[in-house]
Parts: sequence; C-alpha cells; structure tokens
Amino acid sequence: MNRLIAIGDIHGCVHALDTLLDAIQPDLNDTIIILGDFIDSGRDTRAVIDRLLQLGHECQLIVIRGNHEEMFLNALNDTGLKHQWIELGGFYTLNSYGFLADIDVIPEKHLDFIHQTRDYYESEMHIFTHACYRPELPMADQPEYVLRWEMLTPPYPEPHYSGKTVLVGHTEQKTCEILDIGHLICLDTYCREYGWLTAMDVLSGETWQANRWGALREDHESVENQRVAASYLKASSIEV
Repeated sequence: MNRLIAIGDIHGCVHALDTLLDAIQPDLNDTIIILGDFIDSGRDTRAVIDRLLQLGHECQLIVIRGNHEEMFLNALNDTGLKHQWIELGGFYTLNSYGFLADIDVIPEKHLDFIHQTRDYYESEMHIFTHACYRPELPMADQPEYVLRWEMLTPPYPEPHYSGKTVLVGHTEQKTCEILDIGHLICLDTYCREYGWLTAMDVLSGETWQANRWGALREDHESVENQRVAASYLKASSIEV
C-alpha cells in the first residue's frame, strides 16, 4: 500500500526523527513530506540532514522550505541576516557541525539539500506547505511570506478553493496535540520543547509521535509528564 506521510517541524531533534522512522518503516512505495523547519533550535541539525539524505534513498522524499531554512539561506550572503539567524536558533545548527563552527564548515551536500527545498507540494487530495495559505489563490501564486511565516490564528483560513486538505507546521501547538479543523491540519506539536514530533499518514489517518529524547508516545502518555521531565532536566543542569 502506498502511504503519504507528513512530518512536522523537526528542529534538529534527530532522536525523535529516528524513532518515528523506525516506527514507520518507510519503503520506496511511500511518499514522505517534511513540512519545513528541520534545522535550528534543537542540537542535532547536522545529524537530521544526514538522516534525511539517507531517507531520500528509502522512499519518495519531498522537503518543504520553512522560515528557518529561508533565514539560513539568506544568512549565507548577508552578515546582518546571519547574526539574526544565529539568534533565532542558528547557533545550535552551527554548533552541530563543531564547537563555535561557522557556516563555511557546512558540507556542500547539506547546503545543496537546503537549497533544493520547495515552497509546497500538492497531491490529488492534499496540499503541503510550511506555514499558511490564501484560500482563494493557486499555490503557485501564494506569497512567500504566507507560505513560510504567517501564523495560524483564529479565525483560521477558509478551505482552499481546490477543496484539498492543507497540511502545515510552523505554528507551535503548545498543547502538543495536532490541530485538526477538517480542511486544515497543523502538525507542529512542539517537539523542540516538551512536545512531540508528529508524523501522519494523511490517507489512513494513522499517526506516530516521539519526543526529542527519542521516546515513542504511548496512547496514555500525557503532555504533563513531558513538562515535568523537561523541568527536572533543566533544574538538574542536565544537557537537553
């Protein structure tokens, strides 16, 4: 059976990504869409990109450009924007390539991977992009700011005129639960803190979730347990 699986904002959380992929067991019949923001904030961006490069040989991989990838690409040629990117999570990306590393140490294949990200992807019944959309516009005419930066706030966008269900990330769901309003689904369930990295097979509705420490979510597991664990680690000065 061909599966169409979307994965929310990874943000350098490679343990969560590895756990999800172990659970999903993708094959060449599957299409996996990364909804953007796979870099920054978490501590293992280098390992995340390496894993995604490998994943591209295991399934049909589609990678969407998020606002963090956009900031990174802008930082390559602008010192001012580089400092801004570093302050907004890029510090952790650089550190994943070596203590106090700079952009020039990032491998060419990683740069190419980020450059090749796309604005959106459409299937027969779904649209995948990073942040948001204008319901009246074809995807090719959507403003880049909307696709990568606009937050989801009530009142939420109306259904896209195509009738397709839209899958996004970007707007952190601090409840750590999927936002599903029918025509619009947000899969950013706050993995970079105490939430989950979420994957969803949009054809069957099956979901998988893992936290940034690499633990697969059990049906009974509460977000409060995640908060307590994160607070304990920080209070104990344990690296998280």
